[in-house]
Amino acid sequence: MTATDRDSDMRPSHTSAPNVSGNAGDEDSPFPHRDRRVVSDWISRRWEGPGTRRVTIGWAILVASIVVYYVVAGIPWSTNSVLFYVMAALVVSSLGSGVRWKRLLLDWLPLIVVFFGYGVLRGYASHVLWGPFYGPQVWFDTHIAGLGVDPTVQLQRWIYRPGLHFWDYLVWVCYMSHFFTSFIIMGVLWKTNHPKFRRYVALFVGLTFIGYLTYVLYPAMPPWMASQFEHLPPTTRIIDQVWKHLHIGLGQTIFAGGDRFDNDVAAMPSIHCAYPMLICLFFWRGSTARKRVLLAAYPICMAFSLVYTGEHFVIDILVGWLYAACTLYFGSKALDRWEIRQGGRHAAKGDDTFVQQTR
Repeated sequence: MTATDRDSDMRPSHTSAPNVSGNAGDEDSPFPHRDRRVVSDWISRRWEGPGTRRVTIGWAILVASIVVYYVVAGIPWSTNSVLFYVMAALVVSSLGSGVRWKRLLLDWLPLIVVFFGYGVLRGYASHVLWGPFYGPQVWFDTHIAGLGVDPTVQLQRWIYRPGLHFWDYLVWVCYMSHFFTSFIIMGVLWKTNHPKFRRYVALFVGLTFIGYLTYVLYPAMPPWMASQFEHLPPTTRIIDQVWKHLHIGLGQTIFAGGDRFDNDVAAMPSIHCAYPMLICLFFWRGSTARKRVLLAAYPICMAFSLVYTGEHFVIDILVGWLYAACTLYFGSKALDRWEIRQGGRHAAKGDDTFVQQTR
Protein backbone atom coordinates (compact mmCIF):
# COMPACT_ATOMS: atom_id res chain seq x y z
CA MET A 1 0.00 0.00 0.00
CA THR A 2 1.42 3.36 -0.98
CA ALA A 3 1.58 6.45 1.25
CA THR A 4 -1.09 8.06 -0.87
CA ASP A 5 -3.43 5.12 -0.30
CA ARG A 6 -2.81 5.26 3.45
CA ASP A 7 -3.58 8.99 3.54
CA SER A 8 -6.80 8.50 1.62
CA ASP A 9 -7.88 5.76 4.00
CA MET A 10 -7.26 8.02 7.00
CA ARG A 11 -9.35 10.92 5.62
CA PRO A 12 -12.88 11.12 7.09
CA SER A 13 -15.63 10.04 4.75
CA HIS A 14 -18.14 12.91 4.22
CA THR A 15 -20.72 10.58 2.75
CA SER A 16 -20.89 8.49 5.88
CA ALA A 17 -21.22 11.48 8.29
CA PRO A 18 -24.27 11.20 10.50
CA ASN A 19 -27.24 13.53 9.93
CA VAL A 20 -26.84 16.17 12.62
CA SER A 21 -30.46 17.14 12.35
CA GLY A 22 -31.68 13.64 12.96
CA ASN A 23 -34.38 14.14 10.35
CA ALA A 24 -33.79 12.93 6.84
CA GLY A 25 -36.66 14.97 5.47
CA ASP A 26 -35.17 18.34 6.52
CA GLU A 27 -33.11 18.97 3.39
CA ASP A 28 -34.02 22.63 2.82
CA SER A 29 -32.37 23.86 6.03
CA PRO A 30 -29.09 22.45 7.43
CA PHE A 31 -30.20 23.24 10.99
CA PRO A 32 -34.01 22.98 10.98
CA HIS A 33 -34.28 22.20 14.67
CA ARG A 34 -32.06 25.14 15.52
CA ASP A 35 -34.22 27.46 13.38
CA ARG A 36 -37.38 26.28 15.06
CA ARG A 37 -35.75 26.55 18.46
CA VAL A 38 -34.75 30.18 17.79
CA VAL A 39 -38.32 31.07 16.80
CA SER A 40 -39.70 29.15 19.77
CA ASP A 41 -37.31 30.90 22.16
CA TRP A 42 -38.23 34.32 20.75
CA ILE A 43 -41.96 33.61 21.17
CA SER A 44 -41.48 32.32 24.69
CA ARG A 45 -39.49 35.42 25.64
CA ARG A 46 -42.35 37.61 24.39
CA TRP A 47 -44.71 35.82 26.78
CA GLU A 48 -42.52 35.07 29.77
CA GLY A 49 -43.60 38.15 31.75
CA PRO A 50 -46.79 40.23 32.00
CA GLY A 51 -44.97 43.36 30.78
CA THR A 52 -43.63 41.76 27.61
CA ARG A 53 -47.02 40.19 26.95
CA ARG A 54 -48.70 43.58 27.16
CA VAL A 55 -46.15 45.10 24.78
CA THR A 56 -46.52 42.24 22.27
CA ILE A 57 -50.31 42.41 22.30
CA GLY A 58 -50.18 46.20 22.03
CA TRP A 59 -47.94 46.15 18.95
CA ALA A 60 -50.16 43.52 17.33
CA ILE A 61 -53.26 45.67 17.90
CA LEU A 62 -51.51 48.82 16.64
CA VAL A 63 -50.29 47.15 13.43
CA ALA A 64 -53.75 45.66 12.85
CA SER A 65 -55.36 49.10 13.28
CA ILE A 66 -52.99 50.61 10.70
CA VAL A 67 -53.86 47.84 8.24
CA VAL A 68 -57.59 48.39 8.81
CA TYR A 69 -57.18 52.16 8.41
CA TYR A 70 -55.31 51.63 5.15
CA VAL A 71 -57.99 49.29 3.77
CA VAL A 72 -60.82 51.64 4.76
CA ALA A 73 -59.40 55.12 4.20
CA GLY A 74 -55.94 54.78 2.66
CA ILE A 75 -52.56 55.83 4.01
CA PRO A 76 -52.87 57.72 7.33
CA TRP A 77 -50.74 60.60 6.09
CA SER A 78 -52.48 63.57 7.72
CA THR A 79 -50.64 65.36 10.52
CA ASN A 80 -53.10 64.40 13.23
CA SER A 81 -53.24 60.79 12.07
CA VAL A 82 -49.46 60.52 12.22
CA LEU A 83 -49.35 62.20 15.64
CA PHE A 84 -52.03 59.82 16.91
CA TYR A 85 -50.12 56.74 15.77
CA VAL A 86 -46.84 58.07 17.17
CA MET A 87 -48.54 58.60 20.54
CA ALA A 88 -50.05 55.12 20.33
CA ALA A 89 -46.62 53.64 19.59
CA LEU A 90 -45.18 55.46 22.62
CA VAL A 91 -47.95 54.06 24.81
CA VAL A 92 -47.38 50.53 23.51
CA SER A 93 -43.61 50.71 23.97
CA SER A 94 -44.14 51.83 27.57
CA LEU A 95 -46.63 49.15 28.57
CA GLY A 96 -43.91 46.97 30.03
CA SER A 97 -42.42 49.64 32.32
CA GLY A 98 -45.44 51.85 32.86
CA VAL A 99 -46.88 54.70 30.78
CA ARG A 100 -46.16 58.25 31.88
CA TRP A 101 -49.66 59.42 31.06
CA LYS A 102 -49.31 62.91 32.50
CA ARG A 103 -46.13 63.69 30.58
CA LEU A 104 -47.53 62.08 27.41
CA LEU A 105 -50.70 64.18 27.46
CA LEU A 106 -48.96 67.39 28.48
CA ASP A 107 -46.38 67.03 25.69
CA TRP A 108 -48.47 65.72 22.80
CA LEU A 109 -52.03 67.06 23.14
CA PRO A 110 -50.91 70.71 22.82
CA LEU A 111 -48.92 69.67 19.75
CA ILE A 112 -52.06 68.18 18.19
CA VAL A 113 -54.00 71.37 18.96
CA VAL A 114 -51.24 73.50 17.45
CA PHE A 115 -51.24 71.55 14.20
CA PHE A 116 -55.02 71.45 14.10
CA GLY A 117 -54.95 75.24 14.15
CA TYR A 118 -52.12 75.38 11.65
CA GLY A 119 -53.99 73.13 9.23
CA VAL A 120 -57.07 75.35 9.36
CA LEU A 121 -55.05 78.56 9.05
CA ARG A 122 -52.98 77.17 6.19
CA GLY A 123 -56.16 76.38 4.30
CA TYR A 124 -57.62 79.82 4.86
CA ALA A 125 -54.36 81.30 3.60
CA SER A 126 -55.36 79.97 0.17
CA HIS A 127 -57.92 82.82 0.06
CA VAL A 128 -55.16 85.18 -0.95
CA LEU A 129 -55.13 88.90 -0.27
CA TRP A 130 -53.03 89.43 -3.41
CA GLY A 131 -51.14 87.35 -5.93
CA PRO A 132 -50.45 84.50 -6.20
CA PHE A 133 -46.96 85.45 -7.33
CA TYR A 134 -44.80 83.65 -9.86
CA GLY A 135 -42.59 86.24 -11.58
CA PRO A 136 -39.65 86.44 -9.13
CA GLN A 137 -39.47 82.65 -8.77
CA VAL A 138 -39.57 82.05 -12.52
CA TRP A 139 -36.92 84.72 -13.14
CA PHE A 140 -34.56 83.45 -10.42
CA ASP A 141 -34.86 79.81 -11.42
CA THR A 142 -34.52 80.52 -15.13
CA HIS A 143 -31.70 83.07 -15.07
CA ILE A 144 -29.78 82.22 -11.88
CA ALA A 145 -30.40 78.60 -10.93
CA GLY A 146 -31.05 77.20 -14.42
CA LEU A 147 -28.73 79.40 -16.50
CA GLY A 148 -31.41 80.12 -19.07
CA VAL A 149 -33.79 77.17 -18.56
CA ASP A 150 -36.00 76.57 -15.54
CA PRO A 151 -34.56 73.59 -13.58
CA THR A 152 -37.90 71.76 -13.38
CA VAL A 153 -38.34 72.04 -17.15
CA GLN A 154 -34.77 70.91 -17.78
CA LEU A 155 -34.86 67.97 -15.37
CA GLN A 156 -38.12 66.66 -16.81
CA ARG A 157 -36.72 66.97 -20.32
CA TRP A 158 -33.70 64.92 -19.29
CA ILE A 159 -35.28 62.31 -17.01
CA TYR A 160 -39.07 62.15 -17.15
CA ARG A 161 -40.82 59.89 -19.63
CA PRO A 162 -44.57 59.24 -19.67
CA GLY A 163 -45.43 55.93 -18.03
CA LEU A 164 -43.32 56.42 -14.87
CA HIS A 165 -40.07 54.66 -13.97
CA PHE A 166 -38.48 53.45 -10.74
CA TRP A 167 -36.85 56.83 -10.06
CA ASP A 168 -40.28 58.47 -10.15
CA TYR A 169 -41.37 56.18 -7.31
CA LEU A 170 -38.17 56.92 -5.40
CA VAL A 171 -38.75 60.68 -5.50
CA TRP A 172 -42.38 60.04 -4.51
CA VAL A 173 -41.17 58.13 -1.42
CA CYS A 174 -38.80 60.98 -0.58
CA TYR A 175 -41.60 63.51 -1.02
CA MET A 176 -44.01 61.54 1.17
CA SER A 177 -41.43 61.14 3.95
CA HIS A 178 -42.15 64.78 4.79
CA PHE A 179 -45.43 63.73 6.41
CA PHE A 180 -43.84 61.16 8.76
CA THR A 181 -40.16 61.80 9.47
CA SER A 182 -40.31 64.77 11.83
CA PHE A 183 -43.02 63.22 13.98
CA ILE A 184 -41.22 59.88 14.22
CA ILE A 185 -38.13 61.79 15.36
CA MET A 186 -40.24 63.51 18.00
CA GLY A 187 -41.46 60.15 19.25
CA VAL A 188 -37.94 58.73 19.50
CA LEU A 189 -36.67 61.83 21.31
CA TRP A 190 -39.62 61.77 23.73
CA LYS A 191 -38.74 58.22 24.63
CA THR A 192 -34.96 58.62 24.82
CA ASN A 193 -34.11 62.30 25.44
CA HIS A 194 -36.99 64.38 26.76
CA PRO A 195 -35.10 67.73 27.07
CA LYS A 196 -34.00 67.41 23.45
CA PHE A 197 -37.59 66.54 22.49
CA ARG A 198 -38.88 69.77 24.03
CA ARG A 199 -36.25 71.84 22.23
CA TYR A 200 -36.84 70.17 18.87
CA VAL A 201 -40.63 70.59 19.13
CA ALA A 202 -40.26 74.29 19.97
CA LEU A 203 -38.02 74.87 16.93
CA PHE A 204 -40.26 72.77 14.69
CA VAL A 205 -43.43 74.65 15.67
CA GLY A 206 -41.67 78.00 15.31
CA LEU A 207 -40.45 77.13 11.82
CA THR A 208 -43.93 75.94 10.85
CA PHE A 209 -45.65 79.19 11.84
CA ILE A 210 -42.98 81.39 10.25
CA GLY A 211 -43.70 79.49 7.05
CA TYR A 212 -47.44 80.10 7.52
CA LEU A 213 -46.93 83.85 7.86
CA THR A 214 -44.99 83.84 4.61
CA TYR A 215 -47.82 81.96 2.87
CA VAL A 216 -50.20 84.73 3.91
CA LEU A 217 -47.93 87.60 2.94
CA TYR A 218 -46.50 86.04 -0.21
CA PRO A 219 -48.79 83.44 -1.81
CA ALA A 220 -46.73 81.77 -4.51
CA MET A 221 -47.34 79.37 -7.37
CA PRO A 222 -45.41 76.11 -7.59
CA PRO A 223 -43.82 75.24 -10.97
CA TRP A 224 -46.60 72.86 -12.04
CA MET A 225 -49.20 75.63 -11.56
CA ALA A 226 -47.04 78.24 -13.27
CA SER A 227 -46.78 75.82 -16.17
CA GLN A 228 -50.57 75.43 -16.33
CA PHE A 229 -50.92 79.22 -16.62
CA GLU A 230 -48.22 79.23 -19.34
CA HIS A 231 -45.67 81.13 -17.27
CA LEU A 232 -43.36 78.14 -17.84
CA PRO A 233 -43.02 75.60 -20.64
CA PRO A 234 -45.15 72.45 -20.18
CA THR A 235 -44.31 70.31 -17.14
CA THR A 236 -45.89 67.28 -15.45
CA ARG A 237 -46.94 67.10 -11.81
CA ILE A 238 -45.24 63.75 -11.23
CA ILE A 239 -46.38 63.22 -7.64
CA ASP A 240 -49.99 63.33 -8.79
CA GLN A 241 -49.22 60.86 -11.58
CA VAL A 242 -47.65 58.39 -9.14
CA TRP A 243 -50.68 58.58 -6.83
CA LYS A 244 -53.01 57.85 -9.72
CA HIS A 245 -50.86 54.95 -10.89
CA LEU A 246 -50.63 53.38 -7.43
CA HIS A 247 -54.39 53.64 -6.81
CA ILE A 248 -53.71 54.28 -3.12
CA GLY A 249 -56.12 56.37 -1.10
CA LEU A 250 -54.61 59.39 0.57
CA GLY A 251 -56.72 59.10 3.71
CA GLN A 252 -58.93 61.88 4.97
CA THR A 253 -57.18 64.55 7.00
CA ILE A 254 -58.74 64.70 10.45
CA PHE A 255 -58.20 68.43 10.84
CA ALA A 256 -58.91 69.49 7.27
CA GLY A 257 -62.08 67.68 6.29
CA GLY A 258 -60.64 66.14 3.13
CA ASP A 259 -59.03 68.71 0.83
CA ARG A 260 -61.30 71.57 1.87
CA PHE A 261 -58.37 73.42 3.43
CA ASP A 262 -55.76 72.44 0.87
CA ASN A 263 -53.53 75.29 -0.24
CA ASP A 264 -51.84 75.03 -3.64
CA VAL A 265 -50.23 78.48 -3.40
CA ALA A 266 -48.24 77.76 -0.20
CA ALA A 267 -44.98 77.24 -2.08
CA MET A 268 -42.79 79.97 -0.57
CA PRO A 269 -40.90 78.87 1.47
CA SER A 270 -40.64 75.14 0.88
CA ILE A 271 -41.51 73.63 4.27
CA HIS A 272 -40.91 70.28 2.57
CA CYS A 273 -37.22 71.26 2.43
CA ALA A 274 -37.12 73.37 5.58
CA TYR A 275 -37.92 70.41 7.84
CA PRO A 276 -35.11 68.16 6.50
CA MET A 277 -32.64 71.03 6.88
CA LEU A 278 -33.80 71.61 10.46
CA ILE A 279 -33.26 67.89 11.15
CA CYS A 280 -29.80 68.06 9.58
CA LEU A 281 -28.69 71.12 11.54
CA PHE A 282 -30.30 70.06 14.82
CA PHE A 283 -28.53 66.68 14.95
CA TRP A 284 -25.29 67.71 13.21
CA ARG A 285 -23.34 68.50 16.35
CA GLY A 286 -22.16 65.33 18.04
CA SER A 287 -23.01 63.06 15.09
CA THR A 288 -20.51 60.67 13.57
CA ALA A 289 -19.22 61.09 10.01
CA ARG A 290 -21.58 58.39 8.71
CA LYS A 291 -24.58 60.00 10.37
CA ARG A 292 -23.62 63.36 8.95
CA VAL A 293 -23.59 61.90 5.45
CA LEU A 294 -27.19 60.74 5.98
CA LEU A 295 -28.19 64.04 7.57
CA ALA A 296 -26.81 66.01 4.62
CA ALA A 297 -28.23 63.63 2.04
CA TYR A 298 -31.84 64.03 3.22
CA PRO A 299 -32.34 67.76 2.40
CA ILE A 300 -30.39 67.35 -0.85
CA CYS A 301 -32.53 64.40 -1.98
CA MET A 302 -35.68 66.24 -0.95
CA ALA A 303 -34.60 69.31 -2.92
CA PHE A 304 -33.99 67.26 -6.07
CA SER A 305 -37.35 65.49 -5.65
CA LEU A 306 -39.27 68.76 -5.27
CA VAL A 307 -37.66 70.46 -8.25
CA TYR A 308 -37.88 67.42 -10.52
CA THR A 309 -41.55 66.77 -9.71
CA GLY A 310 -42.53 70.42 -10.19
CA GLU A 311 -43.62 70.98 -6.59
CA HIS A 312 -41.20 73.81 -5.79
CA PHE A 313 -38.88 76.29 -7.42
CA VAL A 314 -35.21 76.31 -6.42
CA ILE A 315 -35.69 79.70 -4.76
CA ASP A 316 -38.47 78.20 -2.60
CA ILE A 317 -36.01 75.58 -1.38
CA LEU A 318 -33.21 78.05 -0.68
CA VAL A 319 -35.57 80.24 1.34
CA GLY A 320 -36.80 77.16 3.22
CA TRP A 321 -33.20 76.24 4.10
CA LEU A 322 -32.55 79.82 5.21
CA TYR A 323 -35.65 79.76 7.43
CA ALA A 324 -34.48 76.49 9.02
CA ALA A 325 -31.00 77.87 9.73
CA CYS A 326 -32.36 81.11 11.19
CA THR A 327 -34.91 79.23 13.28
CA LEU A 328 -32.22 76.99 14.74
CA TYR A 329 -29.82 79.85 15.42
CA PHE A 330 -32.16 82.43 16.91
CA GLY A 331 -34.55 79.87 18.39
CA SER A 332 -31.71 78.08 20.19
CA LYS A 333 -30.50 81.35 21.69
CA ALA A 334 -34.03 82.18 22.88
CA LEU A 335 -34.47 78.70 24.37
CA ASP A 336 -31.08 78.91 26.10
CA ARG A 337 -32.07 82.21 27.73
CA TRP A 338 -35.43 80.78 28.78
CA GLU A 339 -33.82 77.71 30.33
CA ILE A 340 -31.32 79.87 32.25
CA ARG A 341 -34.14 82.05 33.56
CA GLN A 342 -36.28 79.06 34.52
CA GLY A 343 -33.30 77.32 36.09
CA GLY A 344 -32.56 80.41 38.19
CA ARG A 345 -36.14 80.60 39.41
CA HIS A 346 -36.26 76.93 40.37
CA ALA A 347 -32.84 77.13 42.02
CA ALA A 348 -34.02 80.09 44.10
CA LYS A 349 -36.94 77.96 45.27
CA GLY A 350 -34.60 75.10 46.14
CA ASP A 351 -35.91 72.87 43.35
CA ASP A 352 -33.01 71.56 41.26
CA THR A 353 -35.12 68.98 39.37
CA PHE A 354 -35.81 71.38 36.52
CA VAL A 355 -32.10 72.28 36.23
CA GLN A 356 -31.18 68.60 35.96
CA GLN A 357 -33.87 67.92 33.34
CA THR A 358 -32.71 70.72 31.05
CA ARG A 359 -29.10 69.60 30.99
